Amino acid sequence: MNKRPVISLFIILCSLLPAVSYGATYATITDISTSQMSNAVQITVKADGILECQYSYYAYDDEQPGKRIKLTFPGAKSTVKNFIDVSTYPVSYIQTSVPQGAKNGIGINLTVGLFTSASYNISESQDRQSVIITVNSDRTLETFDRSASDNNSDQKTELVCTCEDGLLSVNALKAGMLDVFGEIAKASGLNIVVDDAVERRVVSMSLERATAEDVLKAIAGAYGLAMTKRGDVYMVSEGVPTDLSTYRMSGTASFPMKYVQAKTASGLLPTFLYSYLHVNSEQNAVVVSAPTQMLEKIKSDLAKVDIAPPQIMIDAVAVEVSSNNDLNLSLLLDGTWDNGKFSSNSETGELTYATLDEGLAKQFLSKIKALVANNKAKINANPRMAVLNGHSANIFIGAQRFIRVEYSSGYGDPVQQIKAVDVGTKLIVTPWTGGNGEITTRIVPEVSNIVELDRETGLPTLSSRTAATTVRVKDGETIIIGGLTTEQEYDTRRKVPILGDLPIIGSLFRSKSRTTTDTELLILITPRILNDSGHLPDNQE
Repeated sequence: MNKRPVISLFIILCSLLPAVSYGATYATITDISTSQMSNAVQITVKADGILECQYSYYAYDDEQPGKRIKLTFPGAKSTVKNFIDVSTYPVSYIQTSVPQGAKNGIGINLTVGLFTSASYNISESQDRQSVIITVNSDRTLETFDRSASDNNSDQKTELVCTCEDGLLSVNALKAGMLDVFGEIAKASGLNIVVDDAVERRVVSMSLERATAEDVLKAIAGAYGLAMTKRGDVYMVSEGVPTDLSTYRMSGTASFPMKYVQAKTASGLLPTFLYSYLHVNSEQNAVVVSAPTQMLEKIKSDLAKVDIAPPQIMIDAVAVEVSSNNDLNLSLLLDGTWDNGKFSSNSETGELTYATLDEGLAKQFLSKIKALVANNKAKINANPRMAVLNGHSANIFIGAQRFIRVEYSSGYGDPVQQIKAVDVGTKLIVTPWTGGNGEITTRIVPEVSNIVELDRETGLPTLSSRTAATTVRVKDGETIIIGGLTTEQEYDTRRKVPILGDLPIIGSLFRSKSRTTTDTELLILITPRILNDSGHLPDNQE
């Protein structure tokens, strides 16, 4: 069957259609450079076309240390390195990546990592082919001319490669990477293929009497290159996979974290490794795509940061004493603990705190129990719970009550709402330790009480007392918080059934009294460091 007429007809029809561009129009980022001024670091992103920049946002990630400036170039590709180690205060590094879900790999995220918080501004060149990021510094930076330094006649370049008895000796000082591999190939007779991407690298090294393969591995390991052997050919390329050829020469491994979050672990490694690291949140693992010789080193470093955090046991006692005079007399305080560590300033309403060693704490608790036995004190809560180092323990002992809340809706009359609130004792304790036998503890107590009932609605009116303090104690010492005082008035009404409801003479069978009660809340907190098995030491059980 002759298909030529059909083909001719198809060509004629195509020639009648309007011109259509089937390829996406995008700019290619060709260069990212930095320059240093007296009080700022300037980053210039250059492209070969119009560079559309969606405005950046300033971000802080709790999982990773430091600050970052993030920009998005939705219609761009990049031919530059995806990680640039700047190390010029306040800029730490520059990193580029392709967003997830980017069609045809078009789109660039650019991240500028900072050592600390810093102000910045972003501007575009008139031809819109460059974006300039200026990061201001709170220090005066010493400027210098890199090109002048590079061209200084005192900076010598040296490269000597010799082979004796099949062993190589290589001495290089600021020699080009391609030149080094060329001399190694010439001296050893090996076939070495080097990717053009490593051309700009400079090598300074000294190796004596090593096999040619060991020399290649040493260079690749020291400069983060990927090296593989195909038959009798050694192939060398950039270590960070940026295309299929470099990806085939790299390895990928997943390292699950046992004790810390994967984002935290990856953020604790050096910043220049960020290009190799990815986080699998679902498996809490750090996924590494890097040259195979780097995988074991990264695995070892991750194991050093993935260690179990200490656990701290929190013993808390919340005691409400009906009278401060009873407190002072029963505890023999008279306003001051006999060793000068504790003072009770309930009359002024000030928060006071003290620390007691284990012996004094036991005496204190025994006298508190005596007050409880005489109905002059009440233990509101006595919880014990363990918490990870640096995390918060939240304790609440009480009940849920309802109060009326009034607020303005902005459209007329105020709106009233019935709201549930917790009434009782709340305690937020955040302890942390560096393993030196001392514990720093952040304590935020809050005590809420029902003051009276609203006569119109019958709903309770809430009164709350709160405070916050940070104390450093030795393992097993007790922290005492005082000064949380309140005065409550209670109206009590009594009547004789039936007779009290009679008109005129009913008042003779009814009575009303008002009682005022002064109370002070004492909170005793004892943090103890647990051993590796999650138990208290034998002498503290």
